[in-house]
Amino acid sequence: MRVKVRYRFLRNAGLTLSVCAAAVLIVFSGLRAARALSGLSPGRFLAFKAGELSVESPSREVSAEIERRMSGKMGSAFFSSDAAALAAGLKTDFPSLNRVEVERSFLRGRVSVKAVPESVVAKVRLLQAARPPDAAPGEERYLAEDGRLLTENYGPEPADIFGVELRSGEGLARLAVFLKEFSPLSSGLLSRPVKLEYPSPGSGRESTCRLELANGASVLWGDFEFTEAKVSRLNEVLADASGRVKGPLRVDMRYFGDGKVFVSKAGDI
Repeated sequence: MRVKVRYRFLRNAGLTLSVCAAAVLIVFSGLRAARALSGLSPGRFLAFKAGELSVESPSREVSAEIERRMSGKMGSAFFSSDAAALAAGLKTDFPSLNRVEVERSFLRGRVSVKAVPESVVAKVRLLQAARPPDAAPGEERYLAEDGRLLTENYGPEPADIFGVELRSGEGLARLAVFLKEFSPLSSGLLSRPVKLEYPSPGSGRESTCRLELANGASVLWGDFEFTEAKVSRLNEVLADASGRVKGPLRVDMRYFGDGKVFVSKAGDI
């Protein structure tokens, strides 16, 4: 082989070997790096250290509990799983909270916790079958908008317009919707309501409630429909009957959907 040709051959061979060696080194380094990172989940890889804590809650008790639970996390990595566990734990221990939001700010290292209370429509007195196993006879609870009975209320107190007594734990979600609509309208009645019984004793209809008015009238309300129209019609009945019927009235509005309202003297039926 000529000297020039042999030199060119050796140079090309050396270059090829160098490229192969570099490729092997890159692959080997990549495998080691992948092995080192394989134990890290995306959440752990992107986690940050909790440097600040911001708390917004409706109660000192809830705020203190949030601060207590976060005390061991400050200055340490705070993962998305930690945020989810914090929110779930607070919801479990404080059922009167509607939701708990936990947000992480990567720029400032801040953990923001916002606890939002459940909205309640009335304070209710539990009678008979309405009592949960842990409730005493006559115990008061809060009726939430979703129909749940709560032992505590962290939001605004419901307007104490009239007393509400529960004889059953069935259909409370529908009752809550009705009370939310009826309560602000009740102040427009000619005689104010003093008590609402649900369901009405002896009514024969689970959805029927009975209103007792300050003038002694007893009103069987019927289905939870046409609330505004029923209030208006009840005022007409009270105004018309006051001059013709002596003593307390019994007003049956269970057949209002059929266009019928039955009025009698309370002791007659």
